[in-house]
Formats: sequence, C-alpha cells, structure tokens
Amino acid sequence: MKTLACTILLFSLVASLQAQDAEPEGHNMEGTWYLKAMVTSKKMPETMKPKKSYPVTMTALDNGNYEVQLSFFYKDKCEEKTIEMQRTKDPKKFKTTQNIIVSVQEMSVKDHFIFYIEHQVFGMPIRIAKLLARTPEENPEALGEFKKFMKRKKLNVEYLVIPQQSGFPEAG
Repeated sequence: MKTLACTILLFSLVASLQAQDAEPEGHNMEGTWYLKAMVTSKKMPETMKPKKSYPVTMTALDNGNYEVQLSFFYKDKCEEKTIEMQRTKDPKKFKTTQNIIVSVQEMSVKDHFIFYIEHQVFGMPIRIAKLLARTPEENPEALGEFKKFMKRKKLNVEYLVIPQQSGFPEAG
C-alpha cells in the first residue's frame, strides 16, 4: 500500500514539475502550488485518498529541469519527497527519474493547470488527472473546466477527490 501511495504522490510531483518545465505561454511554473482536485481511472482505497492537501514547491534548476518538494501523511507519519523532473522534446511533457511521463495542460482559468499521467502500477494501467492552482482558494470555474476534461478522458466523476487545503505539515 505504501508503494501505491508513493506512486500516486510521485505522479503528483511529476505533474507539478512538468508544469514548471513547460511554462505554457510564458507562465512561470516555479513556486508554490496547491492540489485542488484529483481523479484516477481506478477506484482508490479510502486509505489512499488524499483527505488533506499540502503545498507543493517547485524550483527551477540550472540545467532546465525542475525539483519538486512535497509533503504528505501516510499511516499518521509525515513523509517528505523530492523529485527531479526532466524536460522532454515536447514542451508540455516531462519525465521523472522513475520514467513517469506527465502531460501539462494550461487551463483558461488563470494560474490553474491540469496534470495528466498515464502509467502502469503493479502491471496495471492507471490514469491520473490533477487540478493544481497557485492559491488555496476554491475556484468553481476551474473545477468545472476540470470536470469537462475528466469527461473527455472518460474519468469517472465518482472517483473525484477534493482534498481539504492545509499549510505545510510539521514533521513528526
């Protein structure tokens, strides 16, 4: 289960980093981002669903790649991960050191992006879409656009998770 949780979190980080690398239409992806919503193509166990969302920090590296730092709780313990995202030939796609490809899609709503991953977990295909924003405040317009994206990708709205926004967790 911890492997699956780390994989899902890794997908999140990769998506975040890829967003920084893409810098669609000149937008700077460096900084703090908030997970607003997430959906997977397969039902996640309740213990795997993010109930709280902590800010993700993205930093541009000198070599053009990005470093993503994230925190999450797993089994009542704070976990911190740092992942490097590598540019690909496609400016809207990034690759992690774990060979996960993340597609970044800019939205019509300012400072919101969709991160989309198609990958295999334990030999099974899985698709993950995440809505990230620069601020923790709710934005119904962005959520509506995200739901339209879900419909186009045939992602079940029943699997949509909207986590509670939290500040940075304290290690412990």
